[in-house]
Amino acid sequence: MTLELPQTDSCYFCDILAATEEHYLVWAEDELTLTMLNGRQFEAGQSIVVPKRHMPTIFELGDREAAAIMTAAKRAAQNMMAVFEPTGILLYQNNGVGSGQEVPHFHLHVVPRQAGSDWGLGPPHLAEMKRRANAKFDHTISTAEKRETARLLRMHHSKCHHEE
Repeated sequence: MTLELPQTDSCYFCDILAATEEHYLVWAEDELTLTMLNGRQFEAGQSIVVPKRHMPTIFELGDREAAAIMTAAKRAAQNMMAVFEPTGILLYQNNGVGSGQEVPHFHLHVVPRQAGSDWGLGPPHLAEMKRRANAKFDHTISTAEKRETARLLRMHHSKCHHEE
């Protein structure tokens, strides 16, 4: 099964990576990743970590690239803590159009959160969870649906890792 990806004329992040002059939004890079300020500043300092190799989703990441992305995200978060003194750091990443992915190149958002921001608390979906307030969204309530979901995921994990 493949995910539907955003359709664009070119990959925005690959265009930045290929630029011969330093892009003004770029602020950190290493062998495998580039960290840049997000052009959409919902929170001051909101940044994006991208792998230098083009890959649309998390499924194409190699283990080395995945580790490098998390290392870069940690470094970005540490810098944000020192500069902005946020009340929290949010990491999020979208895969496929159905999750809200807009650029067909894997990218991890690193967001310093501030009290009283107009973006809401945590990921934007938390406000919706509070509005709905039922067992499906309450992490403290065990339901038959949640237990069955966990069982299916464990079964698939065991099957996949047993075959390796």
